[in-house]
Amino acid sequence: MINPRHIDLNLLELMLQIYDSHSVSVAGSNLGLSQPATSNALKRLRQMLDDPLFYRGAKGMEPTPFTERIVPNIREHLSGIASVLNDAATFDAAGSRRTFRLSLSGLGEQVFLAPLARRVFELAPGIRLENASSPFLDLYRTLATRESEMAIGLLEMRDTQLRQMHLFDEDYRVIGPPELSPQRAATVDLCQERIVMAVPGLTYADDVEQVLAERGLSENVCMRIRNFGALPELLSTLNAFAIVPGYLGRRMVEAGQATLLDMTLPRGRQKVQLVWHINTMQDPGCAWLREQIRDLFQSTNM
Repeated sequence: MINPRHIDLNLLELMLQIYDSHSVSVAGSNLGLSQPATSNALKRLRQMLDDPLFYRGAKGMEPTPFTERIVPNIREHLSGIASVLNDAATFDAAGSRRTFRLSLSGLGEQVFLAPLARRVFELAPGIRLENASSPFLDLYRTLATRESEMAIGLLEMRDTQLRQMHLFDEDYRVIGPPELSPQRAATVDLCQERIVMAVPGLTYADDVEQVLAERGLSENVCMRIRNFGALPELLSTLNAFAIVPGYLGRRMVEAGQATLLDMTLPRGRQKVQLVWHINTMQDPGCAWLREQIRDLFQSTNM
């Protein structure tokens, strides 16, 4: 049985050259090999594949039946390898069919995924995005194994094998029902109001719980839900309030789904970061996607 580990790809290229030119000397010349080096390389390949590969015929070096069978596949696979290596130097976003795997929390998926997908698909309509969300404690492993190629979130990871890019500082804002009048919004006392708490991610949930505790509002939480999708209807139906990331709050106000209260919260601004493993540093596709993420957040008023 032939062990592919023992085969030099240069020898396979020589076989294709001989097959196309019907000449050992021409094949060697095309590859920049001397006559002795070419003859020696052909001898090695014959030994490895246990077949003569070529014989002298009326048109020069003619392929054996074994060579005829394997040449189409070898040509295809060598071409594929060349294509992969060329892609390693450049990334054709417009023509790519690649699938990128991100790790976003429920909060990140709710807030970041739509604008990111819109930007990416405008530039690269054939690309696919998957959210392979990982718990924080498992995130290093998934990045190291490329189960996820990058992550976005409230992440502060200290490891020499990881790189991170600061995207923006997030704050927390209070929102209320969209029909709230300016006069009512200016006089809201959360200690007297119902609070709906959306907890799509552990880091976000811990932060909001701390905000509520620091203001003595923990007992005012009347409902906890797993994502933000139900918030607009709940705010109106219950005449309730919620603490949400500032970016999401502004989006809900723009969509007519909430009223943003001018209220200072004690929790400081949190860093939203893009994190990736150094094993993707030389990957031009990942570099392109990181650039799109950076440009998106730089051009958007977060």
